[in-house]
Amino acid sequence: MAIYSYLQGGLGNQMFQYAIARALSEHYQSTFLLDRSWFDVPQAETTPRPYQLDLLNIQEGIDSEVIFPKRPNKLMRSLQKWLPVGPVIYYQQNAFEFDEQLLHLKAMAQRDLFLFGYWQAFPYIDAIRPILQGEFKTKRSAAEHYQAYLEQIRASEAVMLHIRRGDYVNSPSAAKFHGVLPLSYYQQAIEALLLNQPNAHFFIFSDDLPWAKEALPKDLKMTFVENSSKPDAAAQELQLMYECKHHIIANSSLSWWGAWLKKDCSGLVFAPNRWISDSSLDLSNLLPANWQRIPA
Repeated sequence: MAIYSYLQGGLGNQMFQYAIARALSEHYQSTFLLDRSWFDVPQAETTPRPYQLDLLNIQEGIDSEVIFPKRPNKLMRSLQKWLPVGPVIYYQQNAFEFDEQLLHLKAMAQRDLFLFGYWQAFPYIDAIRPILQGEFKTKRSAAEHYQAYLEQIRASEAVMLHIRRGDYVNSPSAAKFHGVLPLSYYQQAIEALLLNQPNAHFFIFSDDLPWAKEALPKDLKMTFVENSSKPDAAAQELQLMYECKHHIIANSSLSWWGAWLKKDCSGLVFAPNRWISDSSLDLSNLLPANWQRIPA
C-alpha cells in the first residue's frame, strides 16, 4: 500500500501536502509518494510556481509517472472508504477541514490512498511536528546574504512580521479569493505585541518591501529582510522565520509554517481572523488556540 499526495501551489502549500502524506505514512506504516505533475503543466488560473520541496531536507518520494484517478462523485467518495475495491481517492472539500475518518480507513492495508487538496489543518500533523522540524530545514546552511539577518535575530527579541502582497494585489483571481490584509491588521498586531514585548525588534519579510517601508510606522525598531534573487530564497527566509521568537503572520501558508515550526514555543503569535475572502470559514483547525487572532 502506498500514499500518493498531489502537489500544487507555492512552497508553503507544498509543505502542507508533503506533511499530510508524511503523517499518514507514519500512521499507517506505509510508503508515500509525491506527484509533482502539476508543475509540468502551464496554469492559466493560478500563479505559476516551481517545485521547491527539493530545497528542504525531506524524505523525497517522487512518482510523476502515476496517473491520478478522476474525482469520484459524492456517493462513491463515501463508499470507497469502506469497499475493498480499487484505490481510496480522497479529496479534501475544505482546505481547513479536519476529517478524523481519514485516520480510520478500514481497508488501508491493501489499498493505495490518493490525496488531493491543500490540507491546511494542523491536527493531521501535530504528532509529527518534531519530524517536520528536522525535515523542513534547508539542505544548505544560511546563505551569505541571510547570515547577518540570522545573527541579528538570534541577538534580539526578534519578531517575524510577514506581509504578503504580490499576486494578492496583482492577480484579479488571487485578489478575489484570498484578499490582501489591510494595514490596520498589522497596526493592531504591532500594538498588541509591544504591550508584552516593549523591546521587540521587528524583522520584515515581504514580497513588496517598498510598500512595507512606506506603510509601517517609522518609529519601530525594524530590519527589512531584503529579498535574494537565488532560487532558494523562500526556503532560506523560512529558516529565519523559525528563529524569531514572536510572529505576526500574513494569510500565507509560508508564514504559517514559520510560526508553527518556530524554535521558541513560548513566543507570541498573531494571526488574521480571516484567511481568505470568505470570512465565514472556521479556522480552528488552521490557527492553534494559543495564537491571538486580530481583525482583518
